[in-house]
Amino acid sequence: MGGRSALRILAAAVGLLFLAGTVFQLLDRFDLVAQPPAGLDAANLVDRRLALVPYRQAIWPVFLLENGLIALGFLALTGVGIALARRVSRTDDRGTVVLWTLVTAGLLGGVGQLVLLGGVKATIDIAYCDCGFKEQEVVSQIWAQMVVEGAGEFVVQVAALFAAAGVVVAARLYGGRSMPDGWALLSYLLAAVVVLTAILAFVGLDSLFDVAQWLTTLLTGVLIPVWALWLAARFSEPDLAAGQISADG
Repeated sequence: MGGRSALRILAAAVGLLFLAGTVFQLLDRFDLVAQPPAGLDAANLVDRRLALVPYRQAIWPVFLLENGLIALGFLALTGVGIALARRVSRTDDRGTVVLWTLVTAGLLGGVGQLVLLGGVKATIDIAYCDCGFKEQEVVSQIWAQMVVEGAGEFVVQVAALFAAAGVVVAARLYGGRSMPDGWALLSYLLAAVVVLTAILAFVGLDSLFDVAQWLTTLLTGVLIPVWALWLAARFSEPDLAAGQISADG
């Protein structure tokens, strides 16, 4: 398999995996597969959690697919980083930046998504132990899950920032050469949305009107798939010796 073919396959995998993960994410968000029980607003924390057990078990396959596919998309991004970096002259340090930012993003993002899945799965497998301390166990489980989910989401946010940096450098390297200028502009837009999402989370405004959720959906369901599939469809070797981008390009 040629290097360009490998890059195109990996880029297409990134785009399709993120897109598919977003579809399942929307199925989960809009309760299109399973409906949570009604009338829980007045219930206390323990009763509300116990009433949600059947719903959480029913929605688990969708949750597994949405996060598992995104995890695979991140891991495929590591391959894209390696393939892109190999097309840069060894004297150009930007190739090293592309390599390490995208590979780091892919690995961190994959790990963060898997941590999230593991934390939720533990609560799906055992809702509580009916041994006389049900209330304490349920509350402890909820807080433990919140800690695990918070850690996983933080790792994914860091991964996204690494990816944003790599995407910007890749746009500088390949925009107008191996890829159209429009792809480079899309790269800058993608990076800007990632940074905006991270800033909103940092200042605590991510829950305002669910803005972070919708920005994440924009990223995973539109910007990343279009960026990656465009790369898969249009990437061409630069017209330089040995097919590499020069250090002064």
